[in-house]
Amino acid sequence: MILIRDSVHDSLNMIMFPENIGASLLNVDRVLLDKIMEDVVYISKTLFEERLVKGTFGVVSERIPGTEYVVITPTGFKKGKIVKENLVIVDLGGRVVSGNLKPSTETPMHVFIHKNIKEANCVVHTHSPMATVFSILGREIPCVTPEQVFNFGGKIPIVKKYSYPGTTNIEELESIVEALKISRAALLPKHGVIVYGETAEEALDNAILVEDIATSTVFALILGQPEEFTEEEIRYLQKFKELRYGQKKP
Repeated sequence: MILIRDSVHDSLNMIMFPENIGASLLNVDRVLLDKIMEDVVYISKTLFEERLVKGTFGVVSERIPGTEYVVITPTGFKKGKIVKENLVIVDLGGRVVSGNLKPSTETPMHVFIHKNIKEANCVVHTHSPMATVFSILGREIPCVTPEQVFNFGGKIPIVKKYSYPGTTNIEELESIVEALKISRAALLPKHGVIVYGETAEEALDNAILVEDIATSTVFALILGQPEEFTEEEIRYLQKFKELRYGQKKP
């Protein structure tokens, strides 16, 4: 076993890894690793509290910066009860390098996204009710709200090639990535939602926002036929966000 050094206290901590774990993870500060684990736990519990996942469903993963390793939630474990000790570290091939539990059955999808979308530092999979309605119907979420343009650039797409949860089919994994390159959120047919963010906070915000947008859209469809934004309107809103919305970095 190998111990990782805690750079803050300059002493060895008790997180142990296999001898063949690789040099990249050995250079990770314990403070950074703890922060990532705290992110994953916080998101998991928030998803449960926000009712975006139920029971043991849903997955959260976050890549360890500068490495080919990902912290991910375990399979069959209630998100509202997860603690850091339950988390698993896998490499980008999905192989376990640390942890006492089995990783999520959606590990192949998560690591494929981390590997193929450089901005996807945090990936979140939910079964949020209203968004899942669209996924059951095999329908994209039409773009009818400004916040949808601001965060996702337009329609939230449905993944074109997808069969079952836990897929390892390369064509299906590529189809998921293709959808996520259109929007930072996509719908898995008859399954749920997949989102990503450059940060853990952004990924969580995206997961919550998708459900909020889907809820408004479902009610709009019940009451009438909402008019989607045109391409010209979408371009205007994107420019509006770029030039006028939010605080500018100094």
